[in-house]
Amino acid sequence: MMGPGEFQAFMRVYFPTFLLGFFTCLMSVALSLVVWIDEHWLHHPDNATYTLLFSTALTIPLCLGHFAMVRGWRWAMWAVLPVPAVTLLIALSLFGSGLPALLLAIMLALPLLALLVFNSQRHREMRRRLVELRQQR
Repeated sequence: MMGPGEFQAFMRVYFPTFLLGFFTCLMSVALSLVVWIDEHWLHHPDNATYTLLFSTALTIPLCLGHFAMVRGWRWAMWAVLPVPAVTLLIALSLFGSGLPALLLAIMLALPLLALLVFNSQRHREMRRRLVELRQQR
C-alpha cells in the first residue's frame, strides 16, 4: 500500500493527466451531440429527449470506464476509447453542413486530444501503476 507522501506524489504526477482525459471526452460528448442533434433534429418535438438519451448512452461507459481504471482494471480503457471515437465520427459527419469552421475544428480537436492523452506515456504509466496497486490489494 501507499503511504501518505507516496499517495500525494502519485496524485501530483498523474491526477492532471487523468482529469484531462476525462474532461476532454466529456466536453467532446457534450459539444458533438448537441450540435449533431440540433443540426439534424432542430425542430423535432423530442429534441431534448434525444439529446439526453444519446448523451447518457455515451457518458455511462465513459464514467464506468474511468471508475474501473481508477480501481485498476486492465479492460477499462476499452470501455473509454469508443467514446472519443464515436464523437470523432459524429464531428466528421457534420462536414459540409454549413457549420462554422471554428466549431468543426473544436469538435474535431477535442476527441483527438482525448485520444492523444490516453495514448501518452504518462497516462500509460498511471494505468500500469493503478493495476499494480490493485494487485497489491
